Amino acid sequence: MENIANQKALTDDKTLSEAELNLVRRLFTTLLLTVKNLTLYPEGHGICKNSINQFYTQLTAYINKFGKLRFEIEREQVVCRDGILVEGIPEEGSLHHTLFRDGISWLEFTPGVEQKEVSDLLLIINRYIKLSAEPEGDIVTALWENPFPHILYEVTEFFSGSGNEAEDFNDIVSSRGSLINEGTEMREKAHQVDPPIDLINIALTPDEEMTLKEMMLSEEEADITSYLDALLDSLLQQKEEDDFSKILDVLSEEFTLTLGRRDFDIGLKILMGLQYIRDICREDLPWSEKLISGFYASASGKEALAPLNEIWEQIETDDAAILYDIFILLDSRAIHTLLSLLSKPQSDPKKKVLLDAIVHFASSDISALELAINNAGDNLLERLVSVLLKMDNPQSLKYLQRLSHHSSGSIRYTAIKGILKIDPGRIKEMFNLIVDKEDSIRQLVLAQMESVRDPAAEEFLVSYLKKIRATDFYANHLIQCFRILGKCGSARSVPFLKDTLLKWGFLAGSKRAVIRTGAAIALGTLGLAEADKVLDAAKRSMFPGIRKIAGSAIEELSKEVPVNDR
Repeated sequence: MENIANQKALTDDKTLSEAELNLVRRLFTTLLLTVKNLTLYPEGHGICKNSINQFYTQLTAYINKFGKLRFEIEREQVVCRDGILVEGIPEEGSLHHTLFRDGISWLEFTPGVEQKEVSDLLLIINRYIKLSAEPEGDIVTALWENPFPHILYEVTEFFSGSGNEAEDFNDIVSSRGSLINEGTEMREKAHQVDPPIDLINIALTPDEEMTLKEMMLSEEEADITSYLDALLDSLLQQKEEDDFSKILDVLSEEFTLTLGRRDFDIGLKILMGLQYIRDICREDLPWSEKLISGFYASASGKEALAPLNEIWEQIETDDAAILYDIFILLDSRAIHTLLSLLSKPQSDPKKKVLLDAIVHFASSDISALELAINNAGDNLLERLVSVLLKMDNPQSLKYLQRLSHHSSGSIRYTAIKGILKIDPGRIKEMFNLIVDKEDSIRQLVLAQMESVRDPAAEEFLVSYLKKIRATDFYANHLIQCFRILGKCGSARSVPFLKDTLLKWGFLAGSKRAVIRTGAAIALGTLGLAEADKVLDAAKRSMFPGIRKIAGSAIEELSKEVPVNDR
């Protein structure tokens, strides 16, 4: 008892100022988070190392300013001098519960404490934080075996307080004697030969194995959820910018880890929780909005989202909906990762999630799309056209026009197709593409010109066909142009087609026959009385060649020449 009195006399009874008490509370919160991280992650994990570093930094800063720091562990509270740090019956597995359970009445850190001492102490606590049915040692024993020069503690002497220490002592000796006897009996039984174990009877059935796995998974998820709840709750209690920022760093690392583990519901919980905290703290803690925005910026970056690139092809389609919810809570920096994911093999629902999310970002921040277009490869640029088509934004047409001049034929084709889908009237600006080097683009433009009778298209084709020379003669292409003139033209084209069929003479041989055949096809396609009169006149021509072309051009020559052979 005298020893206890002496130890109490050594305790500094100085009253803590409000500022120092708040500092100690933040320090103790960091300690709790560190211990919790150690229980969730394997020793040596990056989060564990960072947590220990943060606690040690705060601890040494406090000691350098105020001197030693002592936490007094009582049944229902943890105090520092006259300041209450934690109050209430501790939960099993908490730091408070563990230290009180193992009889540690106070824990003190003194000047000169080294990080290795702190790290080793926390690892010891973590080792014994959950007692097994047959524990091998305890925290006190481990501390006796590994003394720390700058970390002091006191172990409670378990007396009943009746004043009769002799009787208490006899009770302890008696109880220890019974334990020794029980141990002797157990050792004797250990030497007895047990009956052989029937492995078949104790083996788990497949259903039992599945149930066991589900139970273990459920427990792990519950632990992580409780941990995240504690982190988010601690943010609401923080009043200091530095501590707030450190907790956000932990949540940032946890968010990336949830993606790698495919715990998407946990990742969504983090994002939604911080959104809620940002709204609540905006007025009272103006600096919190900037810090939380910084979190979202970091979480939206390539490094934070990197796990998705590794596991995207293995992600189930059923997870698509929750992934969309995650994506739209990020900021526009995420568009780079989403574009890279879009290039991977995947189901339509997953592709739709990516496209919808990219459209969401591009619609709200066109500069993000600009950046993506400037840095994307050809494969991604083709997919970006799908994004631009889904955008309800005038800027999308501008970017499609820009891509229509790209060096890649497939990108130009996709962009031009997109432009014509948004605004078919733009075909007037693309007539010259009927001579593009890419056949797919030529066919696309010609098909659009063919779809409606348009005076502008008619005028362009007549002008183009008048300029045909032997050096740029492509039979099939010309036949196709004449056929489309017949579909988009009018009576205004009849004089040109009449002269071409009956008088075209500067080209010789087969080339002249092709031109006349094209004119006959166009006249027959127009479906006008004036055009039919020209064909009838051609059938009665004094020249056998013209008569033959007029009679069979539409039926035979258009089939003889392959459509795609320029």
